Amino acid sequence: MKRMKKIMAMLLAAMMTMAMTITAFAAEGTLTVNVKSTTPAQDLNGQTINLYKLFDVTESESGETINYAYTVNIAAGYKDALLSVLGSPLTESSTDEDIANAVRNIGNSDTQEVQNFANKFTTYALTNSLAATATSGKITESKTSHEFTGLDTGYYLVYVTGGKEIQSSLVTVDATTNTVSLKTEAPSIEKTADKPTVYIGDVVTYTVKGSIPDTTGYAEYVYKIHDELSTGLDFVKNANGDALDNANEVNVTIAFTAEGVTDKGTVPTTAALSDEGNRKMSLDLSEWVRANQENKGKEFTVTYYAKVNKDAVVTEKNKAELEYGNEPGQTTTTTPSEAKTPTYPLDILKKKAGTDGATLEKLAGAKFKLYKESVDEANVIKVSETTVAGSYVVDPTSSTTEFESVKEITGEGYNLRVNGLAKGTYYLVETQAPDGYNKLTAPIEIEITKSADTEVNNWTISKDGAVETDKIIDIANSTGSLLPFIGGRGTIVFAVIAVLLVFGVAVSYIRDKRK
Repeated sequence: MKRMKKIMAMLLAAMMTMAMTITAFAAEGTLTVNVKSTTPAQDLNGQTINLYKLFDVTESESGETINYAYTVNIAAGYKDALLSVLGSPLTESSTDEDIANAVRNIGNSDTQEVQNFANKFTTYALTNSLAATATSGKITESKTSHEFTGLDTGYYLVYVTGGKEIQSSLVTVDATTNTVSLKTEAPSIEKTADKPTVYIGDVVTYTVKGSIPDTTGYAEYVYKIHDELSTGLDFVKNANGDALDNANEVNVTIAFTAEGVTDKGTVPTTAALSDEGNRKMSLDLSEWVRANQENKGKEFTVTYYAKVNKDAVVTEKNKAELEYGNEPGQTTTTTPSEAKTPTYPLDILKKKAGTDGATLEKLAGAKFKLYKESVDEANVIKVSETTVAGSYVVDPTSSTTEFESVKEITGEGYNLRVNGLAKGTYYLVETQAPDGYNKLTAPIEIEITKSADTEVNNWTISKDGAVETDKIIDIANSTGSLLPFIGGRGTIVFAVIAVLLVFGVAVSYIRDKRK
């Protein structure tokens, strides 16, 4: 009996020793969710990240081997969700191991089959209001990653609300630091213009590019494009610059970019205008994108037109932004997408040759014409004068082609300006010099060059190949003493004396004859 007790004690000790080599645990973990790597960079501001724990995971170590045991999340609705998404041959009586094996058998990591499973589960979760295991809530700061802490060890699905399309990620969270990179992008738009620089009077075609967002599971969804023109631009009806049919509406054209995509909704043809000068546009596409869920992720464009007016400046730019979200009172507005359409001035300092600085003498009364590309009347720039003497703007409707310098434009380093030119080569011809000065005999070549970077003010202007660092073209007129001539006042004096002498000789001769 004593011997049996000893054997039992030894077996128990051995079993305890073996058990010590197998440690089961269900610790807490950390998960960092990173945005998708794109250009331009994505931002989590305004997004909500939901985590759905599909399985609890128990890890056990046996030597160098790690074993995983999966049990379906016991929270309400999770088993029903997995059975619905995985389908036959699983049934209500299937065990946790059966369900875990069905997921394991879908395919290897990062395959399209696994992605399809994740997307289907997300769709089920959204349409059946499945409660998320954890959520970030609406993120209200600009950042590219978000960290979840205190997560139970498990197999999680990561979903960001309101993406271009459902692209959920699957990740196992354990006691280590875990990361996952999102596969989807937040809704965004991009605005472009068909002209890099403009003349006053030009019509600019603007294009806003977007994609149909995924609105699965949302009872409501807001998708509005807002655009605000600067004071140098006015909305017009078409590329011809025709006036709007209704001052409170601008015409828009919406189309899918890919061939063969069928529009499933009723496409809007106008957008509402508001604010001073009706320069704010609001295009509500909420109903249209919901009707086009078969085309989610598909790219579309919105086209409309604006005309450059006399108030245009170098820093001319306008912005479009997207407002979106599944809660009308808590929408997200994207960072504005700007389209820059600068127009440039030709500033001229007309002065007396040899004067500068303290001795500078500005000259009024010099008249010029400006030609685009070549000195040909067909290429002459038409202008109209502003309320400031010596200041002109490009005006294609005008019949005036000459502009004239003044003595002074208050507060400026020039005394003649023509505003509203696009980049390019011009020829400046002096048609009349100031009184008492010599007129220029040859055209001056002017070259306006657009900024090579995003700072529009880095444009340059050159005169006959030399860049003017102050962006002012100096033009000097010379004057001088009278040129030498024959038949001056000295000769006239001698002629008068000669006449008097001849007259005297004649008188003397007559007197002698009488005697």
